[in-house]
Amino acid sequence: MLASTDFSEFYDSNRSMWSLEALYPDNIATLNGKAIYITGYVLPIDSKGELYALSAYPFSSCFFCGGAGPESVMGLEFTEKPGHIPTDAVKTFKGRLVLKPKPGEGFYFALVSVEPYDPNP
Repeated sequence: MLASTDFSEFYDSNRSMWSLEALYPDNIATLNGKAIYITGYVLPIDSKGELYALSAYPFSSCFFCGGAGPESVMGLEFTEKPGHIPTDAVKTFKGRLVLKPKPGEGFYFALVSVEPYDPNP
């Protein structure tokens, strides 16, 4: 569903460079600030195991390394440090979706107050 997000180029005067602004369709915009469940591939952002992203694709073909776009990845902000999560582990998380149309150096999608979720306890 997040893949239906479009992007428009704009000049970011704060960073003195061209960037993209997210144009969220109504079905995504209405989820802003709402609790959601989402499943994807976990990507560690740092070596300490504190910063993670969730991708629609595994590491080899994600936004950072492959040909996927920024609509395929979101930042994860956990309520508690999650410890080590292996790269490409397929996990489901519960959190509140925050849309960031002009995130600067961040993600266009963020999941905040993130908690792991096991659909098959």
